[in-house]
Amino acid sequence: MMMKKIIISFVLLIVAATTPGILAAQEAVRNESWKFGVGLYGWTASIGGKSAFGSDIDIDFDDIIDKLEIAFMGVFGVRKGKWALMTDVIYMDVKDDKDIALDLNASVELKAWVVNPAIGYNVLEMEKASLHILGGARYLSLKTELGLTGFSGVSDSRSVWDGIIGLRGRINLAEKWYMPFYGDIGTGDSDLTWQVMTGIAYKFSKFDVFLVYRYLDWDFDDDAVIDDLNINGPLIGIKFVF
Repeated sequence: MMMKKIIISFVLLIVAATTPGILAAQEAVRNESWKFGVGLYGWTASIGGKSAFGSDIDIDFDDIIDKLEIAFMGVFGVRKGKWALMTDVIYMDVKDDKDIALDLNASVELKAWVVNPAIGYNVLEMEKASLHILGGARYLSLKTELGLTGFSGVSDSRSVWDGIIGLRGRINLAEKWYMPFYGDIGTGDSDLTWQVMTGIAYKFSKFDVFLVYRYLDWDFDDDAVIDDLNINGPLIGIKFVF
């Protein structure tokens, strides 16, 4: 509850601090052209967390690749002047099972949609760096099935919406090289969710390629089959702007 109050207070502070600049920029935005962006990426991620049984969930990238049913990852955005609207979409269906003792096997299956719609506003644009504040939501649709040899399985389906606030930007390192960064935090249906990402990118004439490390985390209620969940690891992708 205290974390929720802190986040709400921070949102109100950002709104109060940026409202004058936003109102002043509205007229200029009308004369700006629209820009669109599409990015596709592969996330060499691991999945971690803790189940309601008290056991750790640890599915590394090799297991995900071996037992991945299907996955899709992409980001879509549009920008006009200082305003930007973006949506990041992840879908994955992965299974894992482990022998934890003689004739005793534990299994877990995760099916998840993660959708992050957000709106951003440019508060800093310099030769060496740019910075956007953003606000939006994070949607998680999670279906979990846990099994243990000799016992009935436990399953859980949930959909959670969380409001998020954050920052994103870039630091220009050289003519073509730059360092993108992103961070957000939020709450709502889950107790807490947060995300950080940074790395390196190179700009070609018609597209950018990037290699970053991304960490995405949720803390759920005590009565959930999954108490907490995180997805983390290196991410490589390509982005087109037109």
